[in-house]
Amino acid sequence: MRKIFWIIFVILLLSTLFFAKTPKDTLVIAANTDILITLDPGAVYEVLGGVIVDACYDKLVDLEVVNGVLTPSPEVAESWDISEDGRTYTFHIRKGIKFISGRELTADDVVFTLKRHLKMEKPSSWMLPSLGINKENMEDTIRKLDDYTVQLTFEKPYSPNMVLGILTFDFTGVVDKEEVLKHEVDGDLGEAWLTDHSAGSGPFYLESWERNAHVILRVNKNYWGEKPKLNAVIFRDVPESTTQRLLLEKGDVDVAWNLLPENIEELKTKEGIKIVSFPGHEVRYVAMNCGWGPFKDPKVRLAVKYAIDYEGLIKEIKKGYATKVQGFIMKGYFGFVEDTPFEQNIEKAKQLLAEAGYPDGFEVEFLTGTEWQEDAVKIQADLAKIGIKANLVVMQRSQMYAKYRQQGHQMVLARWGSDYPDPDALAKPFADYTTKSLAWRNMWYDEYASQLTKKAAFEKNPDKRAQIYEDLTEYWFLNGPFAILYQVVSYWAIRDNVKGFEEAAEGFSLRFDFTKIYKE
Repeated sequence: MRKIFWIIFVILLLSTLFFAKTPKDTLVIAANTDILITLDPGAVYEVLGGVIVDACYDKLVDLEVVNGVLTPSPEVAESWDISEDGRTYTFHIRKGIKFISGRELTADDVVFTLKRHLKMEKPSSWMLPSLGINKENMEDTIRKLDDYTVQLTFEKPYSPNMVLGILTFDFTGVVDKEEVLKHEVDGDLGEAWLTDHSAGSGPFYLESWERNAHVILRVNKNYWGEKPKLNAVIFRDVPESTTQRLLLEKGDVDVAWNLLPENIEELKTKEGIKIVSFPGHEVRYVAMNCGWGPFKDPKVRLAVKYAIDYEGLIKEIKKGYATKVQGFIMKGYFGFVEDTPFEQNIEKAKQLLAEAGYPDGFEVEFLTGTEWQEDAVKIQADLAKIGIKANLVVMQRSQMYAKYRQQGHQMVLARWGSDYPDPDALAKPFADYTTKSLAWRNMWYDEYASQLTKKAAFEKNPDKRAQIYEDLTEYWFLNGPFAILYQVVSYWAIRDNVKGFEEAAEGFSLRFDFTKIYKE
């Protein structure tokens, strides 16, 4: 009898642990956490890692959405001044910010954070050097003027939106200098410890990260800003999209983070669940190598652009979870150009091929990664309608990019994201071959496009700068080797008692604010 009692007790206990509804003060998120490598703001470069780091640290400059555009805004720096020559920025540090240790944040911590990042030489360590601040000159270019004033001196008078946009990246998440150095081992600047601990002043702190299990964030009682309405945010490791959907339906999680479009469609009609979506910071594109055969002729490149069924890709492949964008500047960015001049026009595409000397089409090798095969098959069929036989080669992304980066392709379908919210982050790769990025990979050595890109980077007047990007985009449409297929849409499914999620997620993935979320 006693044995039976204990069996029943254990079953009830397990049921409570695994099937209890989530607490009102805790947001439970089902997510694939395999992508996480580190939660150190000086080293993180992955999207989900950035979201978590952003909750634990205050950055020198924050982002807010103003009239649909991501815009730099004060955070650790409550204000800043720009010198007359446009090179020196003086940041005034907000007083009263406290780290989770209880120590006040000062200019020493800001300077230490920026110099630490440069010394670590992690994936995002190219950003400050792109503005002329590097490990060799940082003692002169990153300076503490007093306990609440930091001065940065850049190489050239770059556009303020560009400079401030770069300073919104996670590497400016200010770390507690004293706490970090307590945990330094063999000169690693606390990197090993900060991989799965936190030393910030953000609204939450990292309580624990158990690989392939969970990440737990707890509210920071010392937080200087508006207090979070949640006591904890828990990311449960749930790699499978279908499992995320089932857990959400049962109420075991509040948010499903990595759903496939078909899972979203299944949840649309479910009572108690709603879908939240925003334009993401990534585009899918087809690129043509201008150094190869037919693609040397801009008419052939235009023919490919007119052969593609963009609407079909969005409706049939993406199930509507994509936005029709055809310029290199994404929606939500300053300088976004709304024009979408290309739609499928088979007759026009055939005419352009004939004018270029290819009335019967031609054969081309078409590379893509395994993740984008469905898109590629659709485009392969579109190109066949104008006589282009695209021989599809599907590879692991690492292999595909290795070939692509060496200009070894003929045509490729790939993705591109953005690291900071300024059009320069997109114009340089897509239009300026001298940066040795996408335009260079596709051997589009166009001096006019390169000069316009550089000119825009230094234009201080926002109206004039926007006009430069519009002119560049129109030229790029006609001459460039790229066909932007769509801008991805970021989406989540949430329980309907979760409030404020729309405001929290508006800037994903460059901005996600858990302080806006609460539960009823």
